[in-house]
Amino acid sequence: MNEVSAGIARWLKQKRRTERTSAAVISALAVGSGIAVFLLATLLVYAILFLLCVAFAHPVPWLLRLAALGLTAGLFVLSMRSRRDRLDFDPMGFWIVQDLCSFGPRLVLEGLRQARLCGELGDLDVTACARALAYLAGQNAAISWDELTRHCPQLAPERLKGQLSLLDGVLFLGSDASRVVLMEPFRLRLRSMLQQEQRAGKGPEPVRPRPEPSPRAVPVNEPEKLSAYELLGLSPLASLMEIKAAYRKRMKECHPDLFAGMDQEAKALAERWTKALNAAYATLNPRQRGASSTRRRREGA
Repeated sequence: MNEVSAGIARWLKQKRRTERTSAAVISALAVGSGIAVFLLATLLVYAILFLLCVAFAHPVPWLLRLAALGLTAGLFVLSMRSRRDRLDFDPMGFWIVQDLCSFGPRLVLEGLRQARLCGELGDLDVTACARALAYLAGQNAAISWDELTRHCPQLAPERLKGQLSLLDGVLFLGSDASRVVLMEPFRLRLRSMLQQEQRAGKGPEPVRPRPEPSPRAVPVNEPEKLSAYELLGLSPLASLMEIKAAYRKRMKECHPDLFAGMDQEAKALAERWTKALNAAYATLNPRQRGASSTRRRREGA
């Protein structure tokens, strides 16, 4: 039971290298842009204060600069700590003003998130994750987390869960994440890798794939029966930024380019998951939900 799929391990190494590079570039651009927005906002606040001082009294340059810097820094901190975007939709459009004011802080937060992701990907244990993915690919339904950890004892359960959560196609089900399953499009891709290795037989790689996955037709599960939070891998306290990031992450596994060489059943399956993910995103995104309600009221009138 110590066998590992060489194909999945190679795919994981390539994914880790590509996504670490992408995360590092995005982090640098986001943090740099956030700092630039902060400086521009400081200049704008300084200009407003200067005009007010000119109108009512003689300006004190050093005091104005200090006040502008303090006010801008305070606004940035408040925007970073605010979680209003998770809760409300304003049909009057005042959320646009909120977004403009929090644009810089959001860039900085996204840059920090990408920097953390880059570090987490660097710690990814390719061998343990490849074994876990090969085992999950051989299952036709969700399995308990305890069963998976028994099969993959190389990593501590919490560390294994953290590393698997970095992969787009792994779903943790239940409020306590006690079950784990693969998105069906992702399962098809992994089984395709394993079947290619089985047909090729022994190769230059010293490792062999697990024998569980078979070339038989894969039963289609029903993503519509999963909750929006389970589909996107989120907690009920997720912010709008986290909802958008999780949605983009899941949608990567359903991209048509990934199924260009597969049959129509696989492509139809990817489309089914795409629709389920779109519905989950529309359910959790307060702005889309509010806009849809407003549109329905107008149509009814």
